[in-house]
Amino acid sequence: MKSRDAYIGIGFHRNVGKVEIEKAICRFLEELGIELEEVKGLCTVDFKETEELQEVSAKFSIPLFFFSRDEINSVDVQSKSAATEALNIKGVAEPCAILGATRNKGEFKIVKRKSFDRKITLAMVT
Repeated sequence: MKSRDAYIGIGFHRNVGKVEIEKAICRFLEELGIELEEVKGLCTVDFKETEELQEVSAKFSIPLFFFSRDEINSVDVQSKSAATEALNIKGVAEPCAILGATRNKGEFKIVKRKSFDRKITLAMVT
């Protein structure tokens, strides 16, 4: 099977630990049949630049990409997000994954979006 360039958008609540993020990413990839090596970026909103996320990025050797509220709000998203009311942005996981893919390879196709324990939301685009 041909290797894909995949980007994971990630939104998460405060006090979510690095182990929870790692487990969610691994479960998500397994469900989608995507190898860790195919993930070319972890993408999130710029104010979620946490030590935990940096540790996950380093452990998995996946670069982090951060996007501003303005960048996120410029993206058309399909799904409703709790971030709309809470953070005044259209979402985190889905728009950040789209921005990561379009910035780095110019195109994308949404694969899947999933919430883990109501604390972490991941979106994958390839």
